[in-house]
Amino acid sequence: MTKPRTRVVMVSAGFWPAVGGAERQALELSRELRGRGADVLVLTRRVGCAPSREEVHGVPVRRLRVFGTDAFDSLSFLFGALGWLLKHGGDYDAIHAHLAGSPALAAALAGRWLGKPVLIKLGGGRGIGELAVSSRTYLGRLKLRLLARLQPRFLAVVPDLAAEAREHLGDVLIEVLANGVDVNRYKPVSPEERQAMRARLGWTGTVFLYTGRLSWEKRLPWFAKIWNQATQDREAILVLVGEGPERALIEASFPAGSCRIRILPAVDDISEFYAAADAFVLPSVSEGLSNSLLEAMASGLAVIASAVGGSATTIEDGVTGLLFARDDEAAAAACVRRVLDRPDLAAKLGAHARRACEERYSLSRVAARLEELYTV
Repeated sequence: MTKPRTRVVMVSAGFWPAVGGAERQALELSRELRGRGADVLVLTRRVGCAPSREEVHGVPVRRLRVFGTDAFDSLSFLFGALGWLLKHGGDYDAIHAHLAGSPALAAALAGRWLGKPVLIKLGGGRGIGELAVSSRTYLGRLKLRLLARLQPRFLAVVPDLAAEAREHLGDVLIEVLANGVDVNRYKPVSPEERQAMRARLGWTGTVFLYTGRLSWEKRLPWFAKIWNQATQDREAILVLVGEGPERALIEASFPAGSCRIRILPAVDDISEFYAAADAFVLPSVSEGLSNSLLEAMASGLAVIASAVGGSATTIEDGVTGLLFARDDEAAAAACVRRVLDRPDLAAKLGAHARRACEERYSLSRVAARLEELYTV
């Protein structure tokens, strides 16, 4: 007997071409689920001149127009998404909301009224993510109380975030389910391919890579100064790929005209950058579970990261990467020097990181668990 196709609506305040952790995971999961035979549609905000209906990498997308800014924007998307979900209730079996903002409340309300399973994926790191931010305002606390009362199933990418959720939401259903990474797309390449990539990119020496938003919680200016001192008189470059408000501060960390740091714009396909680098850096003040971290590990990169949140629980220090205490400048510099001083270390750590991703963080494993939860 043929298994019926699961029909899922992914609700997200932002989606491609917006680039962020939640947006990337929503897209990757949607593609993976559709590849497994599910019917997935993304419901998101309409921004600028984006069409109201389109397909993104084979995923149908419906974009709802919003009005105003800030709170008015959020409220208009909440009611717009709620109206759409109620009107089209016969067209889907489950709702999967990304982040606990206004889309989550619309999903939880629709799910309660229609008797549909609802999953809400929590994001951000402890103390700086959406739960902490919501708890600081009256409307935010009201939203959290409503979500707790409506009783959807919450997904936390790491135990640390699940514990914080219980502090704010009380006794609710929470499952720890890590982000997934496409281990077929992000993978090590042959030495010959790697050398050709480095030649195209103009990279020489030991390459330290960061990909993601250039924002304060990533502490890139702080790390850039440490890296600059630790790599003096060594052939090494620091490549930062992304956009964000910290760019000027990062550039100020280096002498004018320095070629030791390169800041490149975000790109749709980052896989070549991972494959051509030697180490990935993530010096965040707090983390949930970084998509970029998993992509780097799957690509066979050694990781240098602060021991916070999902980084601390995902990376095995000295086995799949090198960890340093969050504010320990000397330890961060020592991690950089270990990679420089032992040419074999990065490859060894990267090989173990790749195996860990295949065993625990593959996108197919995450999608299989989601398919089970959509029917609960």
